[in-house]
Amino acid sequence: MDALGPSNQVARHAIDELMEFSGETQVPKYMKLFIKQQIAKTRHFINVMHEQAQSSRNRLAQLNAMISEMEAMNDPEEFYDALFSLRGDKRDEYNTLMAINDVIVEAEEKLITKEAHL
Repeated sequence: MDALGPSNQVARHAIDELMEFSGETQVPKYMKLFIKQQIAKTRHFINVMHEQAQSSRNRLAQLNAMISEMEAMNDPEEFYDALFSLRGDKRDEYNTLMAINDVIVEAEEKLITKEAHL
């Protein structure tokens, strides 16, 4: 294995920058700073995903209200295509919400792992 390869040079440069930024020269101390930065970014990402999930829940509520109103009309067959389309949109939005929830769970698990390293 070549110790002077391009990937080693990049890693060494990154470590040098961490040491310069943190003022620490010991590996555990500047790695702790790096992990704290990752934790902060992950928390921010989780917060953004929670906002996206809330937006998705709001859209689901709007779609449910529209579907209920259309079903309550005298002649729902007249609006069959629109109603069918709204139900498809509702299903798609629900799937989006479930995917966002899965991403949040995965990010929270990674966050717990990172926090355990500190």
